[in-house]
Amino acid sequence: MDKFDFLLYTILIIVFCNILGFFISLVSIHSDYLQKYRIQKRKIKASTFYNRLPLIFFNIFLLLFVSSLGLYYMYPILFEQTLSFHFSTILLQLLIILLIDDLYFYFLHSWMHKNEYLLNKIHRIHHKAISPFALEYIYVHPLEWIMGYFGPFIAIFLISFCFGDFGHVSQGVSILAFWLYQLIRNIHELDVHSGFRSFFSKWIPFWGESEHHDLHHEKLNGNYATTFTIWDKIFNTKINNDKK
Repeated sequence: MDKFDFLLYTILIIVFCNILGFFISLVSIHSDYLQKYRIQKRKIKASTFYNRLPLIFFNIFLLLFVSSLGLYYMYPILFEQTLSFHFSTILLQLLIILLIDDLYFYFLHSWMHKNEYLLNKIHRIHHKAISPFALEYIYVHPLEWIMGYFGPFIAIFLISFCFGDFGHVSQGVSILAFWLYQLIRNIHELDVHSGFRSFFSKWIPFWGESEHHDLHHEKLNGNYATTFTIWDKIFNTKINNDKK
């Protein structure tokens, strides 16, 4: 696949997910009917959403810029340049990227909570959302946003180094695995920040439910992982919901 086609489709996935998040946020704020499905009973003001859009839009632009620049140079070295449909390879690489990305995020996230300076000067912006709406997954300090985006690239380097012939395009990371990662990770972030109770994700073992991350926003500390709850169980940072 041509480098520019790869970048175009990657950008379209990111744009699609954030447009979806924008409309989910609008509906969740302006629909009184949906309020009964929210985890917390706090009413979100429409003005709060609109006031936060400038930073959200800036971070989306930053995401597109950094992704385009990084993938432009990484594509010839680390990615398989043909659309391979080997299901087992795609599934394995997708799982590795999700696991490594979430483990990296867990340690980064917990560090930002335990370091008083980082919490008050950087991460506190994201925690202005006590009862979040979908697009607030990207309502963060730009520095935090950039730091958080290293996870999948670390996984991509490791896959190419450990499982492929590093530097040879025929042995790189599957394009489809990367696109699936982008789609799943972005939609999952919209889900866990939506503020609505889980309907489907609760049936997936160790999968991060919206209740898991919503409780983190409500309580501030604990439940540092997002994609997989297993990290909070392993490192004993899981919050027990005392409302139940």
